[in-house]
Amino acid sequence: MGLPRSEVDELVDSVKRQLDQILNTRPGNCRSAPDLGSLISMMPLRAVRISRGGSGEAIRQCIRRYEPRIIHVDVRSPDYQASPLEMSFQVTAHVRLEHIKQVTSFNVHMDSHRHYRMV
Repeated sequence: MGLPRSEVDELVDSVKRQLDQILNTRPGNCRSAPDLGSLISMMPLRAVRISRGGSGEAIRQCIRRYEPRIIHVDVRSPDYQASPLEMSFQVTAHVRLEHIKQVTSFNVHMDSHRHYRMV
């Protein structure tokens, strides 16, 4: 039997699930928030690779706008990418909910189909 999950673990997992949904929504697919989602999902992969800094900034803005539990976020793209068909971004987020505050880091991988995965 495993150890019980802490409130912090549950919060971080909840934020990751929310980010997965936000980043994988294409702008225009949500009537109540037409700009919800990541514009990167609509860009050609070549343009995304060329403008890694701009892509990271677009992800940061999307996270800041649609995940209110994150009070500060930094998104970086490593200089080396393992695959020419995928991109990775390192996300460091300061998460807060009521009495819980946590700094967490995770990777966001974008595959050749512009689908994001939180790792």
